[in-house]
Amino acid sequence: MSRLLRTGFIGIAKDKIGPLALNCIARLTNNAFYPDAAPHTTDINTALTAYTPAAAIKNPVPAQTAALYQLRDALNQALSSTARYANTLYPDNEAALLSTGLDLTKEPEKRTTLEPPKKYELSDGTEADTLCAKVTRALGAVATEIRYTDAPEQPWHQWLSVTTTRPSVLLRGYKKRTEVFAMFRSVGGDTDDQPFSEVLSRIVQ
Repeated sequence: MSRLLRTGFIGIAKDKIGPLALNCIARLTNNAFYPDAAPHTTDINTALTAYTPAAAIKNPVPAQTAALYQLRDALNQALSSTARYANTLYPDNEAALLSTGLDLTKEPEKRTTLEPPKKYELSDGTEADTLCAKVTRALGAVATEIRYTDAPEQPWHQWLSVTTTRPSVLLRGYKKRTEVFAMFRSVGGDTDDQPFSEVLSRIVQ
């Protein structure tokens, strides 16, 4: 069976994602297999440069935490795009794939689709100007990703994001009478491309 690079990076620990990204940049620079890799290494470097100082903040305030989730998501997406680029070029060449500095995974082990959570809701938060997102983790998921926004016309990847293993999360930063939209998806397997639940909304009280 062919072996491809893993394309999901949500499960990579906070202290390991930076070294992984740096190694990928170094390995792709002047790599004969990938003469056109510069846009990908630039994207990874840009995302990593923004993410690193945010990840180093101790005791972040809620706004900083929300920003960190967005920056980590951007870094995950940059690495995922690079892995897909390599997989497309060399689907049957493990040496070329490994030269990127990223990890291989066996295709039969992929869990390409996890069911989104079936039980989820938005309710009034326990603090002023907040909403509470409640969710029951789906079978096989290691966590749940919540995407939320007050501008649902934006592409989903521009919505704020929080990934949690807890049954409830406070969504902060919205004024009273703001309608907030949210959707949920499972985290697990070896890909970030999992289906979202239906969108629901609630007005901040």
